Amino acid sequence: MKSIYLEQSTPYILGVSAMFIWWKMELTLPSGDGILSSSLTLGAILTGFLATAKAILMTLDSPIMRRLRETDYIDSIVSYLSQAIWLSFAFCIITLIGFFIDKSSFIFGIAWIGFGVTSAGAFVRVTNIMLKIIRHSP
Repeated sequence: MKSIYLEQSTPYILGVSAMFIWWKMELTLPSGDGILSSSLTLGAILTGFLATAKAILMTLDSPIMRRLRETDYIDSIVSYLSQAIWLSFAFCIITLIGFFIDKSSFIFGIAWIGFGVTSAGAFVRVTNIMLKIIRHSP
């Protein structure tokens, strides 16, 4: 039971931790738009990958997926996929906003790192679960 709570909260713990470190170290984004362009590309790729993974995972008719559909854990998997997609999309939006505001703003940097790390954590969580499902196939 304890591990499910850790699984649910880890991306958010990582994101808040990154925001705290960013705040304590008084960091800012580097000048130029290179970091924003790269971040936007990464966020868009992750969003597309996760949406495709959701479609593939939900249509699988393997024995493990049939068993998962009979349990409450399928709701968690769907929730994790949803969170990962929306967090990656939110990271794209935050990054896009950076092109129109002063990205050296301390508040923007904290939002950028928070959404970036949280979406990365959610992506890793979903990827690990998907690999376990694929690995379990007979």
